[in-house]
Amino acid sequence: MAGTGTAVVQSAAAGVQAGRKAVVTASGQAVALATTAWTLIANRKLVAAGVGAGLSAVTATSYLAGRRAGRRTLGPITRMTGGRI
Repeated sequence: MAGTGTAVVQSAAAGVQAGRKAVVTASGQAVALATTAWTLIANRKLVAAGVGAGLSAVTATSYLAGRRAGRRTLGPITRMTGGRI
């Protein structure tokens, strides 16, 4: 009887230990997943800011290039006289 009772207690203790390890492992994985998700969110903000800045730069450059192309070209005499001739 005593041997059987000891075996049951040891089996129960092993089960509790295995359950505790499973909970610790699961919580560690949950923390790792949350950390990864937070990092991705933070990097997406940086990527979005970079894309926005890049689009603004391209838009400004194309606008200025269009303004430059749309200007009338003036000859040397016209430039010297300020467009009066």
